[in-house]
Amino acid sequence: MKILILSCNTGGGHNTAAKAMKEEIERRGYTAIIEDYLAFGTQITSDLISNSYIGMARHSPHFFGMIYRAGMAVSTTRHLSAIYYANIPIARRLETYLTENSFDGIIMTHLFAMEAISYLKRRGFRLPCTVAIATDYTCQPFWEDLECDYYILPHEDLTEEYVRRGLPRDKLRAYGIPVSSRFTRDDSRVEARRRLGLSEDAPIFLVMGGSMGSGHILKFTEQLNKAVENGIIVVICGNNERLLASMKESFEGIDNIHLIGFTNKVADYMTACDVLYSKPGGLTSTEALVRNVPLIHTAPIPGCESANSRFFEERGISLSAHTIEEQISYGCELAQNAVIQKEMMRRQAQNARPDAARNILALIEESV
Repeated sequence: MKILILSCNTGGGHNTAAKAMKEEIERRGYTAIIEDYLAFGTQITSDLISNSYIGMARHSPHFFGMIYRAGMAVSTTRHLSAIYYANIPIARRLETYLTENSFDGIIMTHLFAMEAISYLKRRGFRLPCTVAIATDYTCQPFWEDLECDYYILPHEDLTEEYVRRGLPRDKLRAYGIPVSSRFTRDDSRVEARRRLGLSEDAPIFLVMGGSMGSGHILKFTEQLNKAVENGIIVVICGNNERLLASMKESFEGIDNIHLIGFTNKVADYMTACDVLYSKPGGLTSTEALVRNVPLIHTAPIPGCESANSRFFEERGISLSAHTIEEQISYGCELAQNAVIQKEMMRRQAQNARPDAARNILALIEESV
């Protein structure tokens, strides 16, 4: 069996979900190919759109939030959106690729690719099983445009929201967001700390800004370091090399602060820590949920991340606050209070969906 996975480089979450699906598909002995959907236009198009998205989210989050709210305001079942029509030229190039290459299933982790596949489906182009994966804990704008075989939701509590937005109930599957099997390993905190060369005794606070390294991480780390006594702070800066350089300049010589750039050991760092501070991206939040990590959500990028934060907080599977001072206070209390920590982890275990990738693949297997 051969499966195509269409993603985009607008933030790391879409690609992370795509890689998790590829891992599961190949674990089962099948073939998986990940393609950057926007590159079917041109690589220049992909780079331009991706870099614009990342730059806006990183440097102008409130403007990003305005665009998101505007999208929600015009999102409707009465007509197809401008986003749908904007994807038609790329969809035609994708059609050529699909004509020349045979697949048994198509998985999409980004709206743009879903729009293109929906266009081809409406035109009568013959497609294998098509699966759209939501990577945030809300129904994003323009999903009512879509025409896919299945829609994967992060949680069953979101079902009615998707139905209200026009998605057919019989095609919804609340399987969760796929994450790498690294986050489901039965590792102990001590084992993870030994692998990473971290103290086995000191409390460890992990700070993450997503793949983009966004948020006021430098200021946050300064204040957290003042509040933490005899603790270790690990900061993962993601792909933001400028942030990493700035952090190294500011915290040079401070032994209890460990600065990390891009790493494939996030699961180990999550396992090793006592508390995770993270912006509420859909993928990082899901990884923490599956890994069962005490979680404090920091300032969201307005839009879907705000919805993610609300969803987690309402179910007691994270804490969040508006100010850095409150976030740090919550995290220090969570690290010290075993009762609160245990209850959060219990609720996380109830809401986690660690078998998402396996169940999504099963849908395609059943269709072949």
